[in-house]
Amino acid sequence: MNKLRASIAAGCLLVGGLGAELFAQVSGPMKVIAVAGKNAGRASSDGVLTGGTLYLAGQNGRNRDGSVPADVQQETVQAMSHVREVLQAAGMDYGNLAWINIYVVGAENLDAVESAYWKTIGANPPARSVQVVGALAGDERVEINGIASAEMTNRKVIHPAGWPEGPGVDPPGIQINDVLYMSAMGGVDPATGQMAADYPGEVKQALDNVSTILKTAGMSMKNVVWVNPFSSAGTSGGGASGRGSMNKIYASYFEFGNTPGRATITMEGLPKQQHFIAFCIAGADLSKRHTTLPRNMAPSPTASPGIVYDDTYYMSAKSGFIPDQGVVTPDVLLQLRQTMRNLLDDLEYAPDMDFTNVVFSTAYLADIHTDEDKYLDLYATFFKNGRLPALTVLQQLAIREGGAGGGRGNQAAAGGGAASAGAAAPARRPAPPSKEQISFIAVYQPKP
Repeated sequence: MNKLRASIAAGCLLVGGLGAELFAQVSGPMKVIAVAGKNAGRASSDGVLTGGTLYLAGQNGRNRDGSVPADVQQETVQAMSHVREVLQAAGMDYGNLAWINIYVVGAENLDAVESAYWKTIGANPPARSVQVVGALAGDERVEINGIASAEMTNRKVIHPAGWPEGPGVDPPGIQINDVLYMSAMGGVDPATGQMAADYPGEVKQALDNVSTILKTAGMSMKNVVWVNPFSSAGTSGGGASGRGSMNKIYASYFEFGNTPGRATITMEGLPKQQHFIAFCIAGADLSKRHTTLPRNMAPSPTASPGIVYDDTYYMSAKSGFIPDQGVVTPDVLLQLRQTMRNLLDDLEYAPDMDFTNVVFSTAYLADIHTDEDKYLDLYATFFKNGRLPALTVLQQLAIREGGAGGGRGNQAAAGGGAASAGAAAPARRPAPPSKEQISFIAVYQPKP
């Protein structure tokens, strides 16, 4: 592949020091993967193939007539079948999968999903994460997305010594060339089978597990480019105090200002009564790893706006906040416009990217059944060339009495001024909750 030489303005990117130059590989032209006779879904491509890497949109288990099978095992088999159709349309099969997410509505359905998955996946399973979500589109109960690679020669399983293995056990890591895809790690010590005693202990154990996989692959936490830390609802991890304890522990594992991109989400639940998992991707060659730093985003101990690794940009999730003001409107479409503005800011500082470079997108909605159609109609308008990324849409929390459960409350005050001496401080109006957020993966492309 040809080299793309991009000059980096001071303050835009940190690459060892300010004003350095970034050398990034340029991937092959993007190809939208379409399955004959199949509707890719609203505002999405079934898959996007670039440079031998395939990004798969969320695949549901619906029948061809749009109905949902009554049996959740059959729905899972059907979702896997749709995954396979996309893979085969790109010249691949199950054995090419590297990293997948399975989203399940209802913890009571997890056993059925697991059974169906292991009967279907074959002898070379990918790294994997499973999460319980609040809702999917319509009455769906299962959705699966992921990343696959045409590269099979330089593909290997990363398995720390003493960890369980065999049928029904996810590989801890799948390394393809210099990119390592890791299965979700939680609060159980794989060497002993013991669960940590509390939420902070689970966070620490999960990140220790990630560190062990990296060490087995000859890497360290410095090599991590993307993390999805998921906490479960209804635990100390789901509230503000829980996020605070998680962030404090999490920050201790990474270098300030050089943290991975991440999407930090509270889910309805996690398998095996876990309260925290970390789902990661890492790159072996640190010379290919560069942190973006837009002017309006201060360095953070927990998340960079994103990490460029070689030709790929792993971006932190963004919501509809205005820098230094927080979320200022309850309108989900206005929030989406600001979210896309925030994501575009990050893309432009990569540099030389825009929405045409996006290949993989995950949208988290607080109320999917109310907002999805109008939300995706507006979302699609940002991709002017008609080449839509592989998209997954989900509602992470169930709606509870009193309103949507999927939104993150933003506690930043709006418009509070300094109080005069001896006067009571002015009332601080709570900011509206975030009703949506989006994470992206983008890939450099040849310029015309």
